[in-house]
Amino acid sequence: MYVNNESAAYLRCLSVKISIFAIICILGTFILGQVKTQDFHDDIIYPGSDNSRVRNNPTVQSAEDGDTQIPVDLANRLNAMESSDEFLQLLQGVPHADTSSFMLNSRFGGDERTSAIVPTPANCIPELQPVSLKLDDDPSTMIFPSCTRIPRCGGCCSTSLLSCQPTATEIRNFMVIVASVKELGYKGRQIVPLEEHIKCKCDCKIKAKDCTEKQHYEPHNCRCACSNVDEEQKCRKESDIKIWNGDLCSCSCRTIEECSTGYFFNHNTCRCGPINRPVNRFVPTKGSNYNFGNRQPENVPPVIIPLDPSDPRRKHKEDPESRDSVLSCPWCIRN
Repeated sequence: MYVNNESAAYLRCLSVKISIFAIICILGTFILGQVKTQDFHDDIIYPGSDNSRVRNNPTVQSAEDGDTQIPVDLANRLNAMESSDEFLQLLQGVPHADTSSFMLNSRFGGDERTSAIVPTPANCIPELQPVSLKLDDDPSTMIFPSCTRIPRCGGCCSTSLLSCQPTATEIRNFMVIVASVKELGYKGRQIVPLEEHIKCKCDCKIKAKDCTEKQHYEPHNCRCACSNVDEEQKCRKESDIKIWNGDLCSCSCRTIEECSTGYFFNHNTCRCGPINRPVNRFVPTKGSNYNFGNRQPENVPPVIIPLDPSDPRRKHKEDPESRDSVLSCPWCIRN
């Protein structure tokens, strides 16, 4: 009785182990299948392609694909504003309390409850900026003063498409003292001309001269736009495999594959394709008999025409070279 109980316990333990092992195998198979599905679901293997060597093109974004820019006309309106009150008047849905508080802060220099200060707009105007006075990079000489402050254009333009640029300039001459570094010897004085900015304006960073042959200039957008619009639209329709380069105005494949032997990468289809051998359109002529001189039909016997022996064309004619050689030889025997 004791032996039977021990055998039954052993069988129960063995069945439990087998069940656990089967469950582990089923779960492992399911997990591996999910991993393979995730890894290779998006991979498309084309004929002749070597998928182990795939090079991705860097993503190139055009002006339309990038971050939303403030329109140039709106930026020019913002650049002309001198206070926060003007900006609030441009907005819609501003509570009356916020409008009143901004006006009070602007007039009386801030709210007593906070230490925040309403900033003054840094518009595009000539402002003092440090400029170097040294004309060359000679390390053996030094000048005094080494730099000075002169009016140069500076300020914000509300958008990255614009920059503060001078519209009127003037050349000013500054006199500096030149000395040697090693002996601290006096070398004299030198006139240094510097350009001062009189008037400034927020203007486009990109000019018409920056556009290529495939582009035209849009002054209201401060950018060079591609002229081949049809090609751009066609490229964007195939955005899953192609990408449009707004700087070069050209369409390129997102990935470039290294194809195996007998295949080449087709930039039109962005995949590997077989190399087509050129068809020989000319029939080999070696050993061919064209019978250009035979104008008669085939299988016709030739016609034999007898010649008259008295025909003068059959008389023997003396070779001119042999006759001349005999005449030039005085001791030769003539027949």
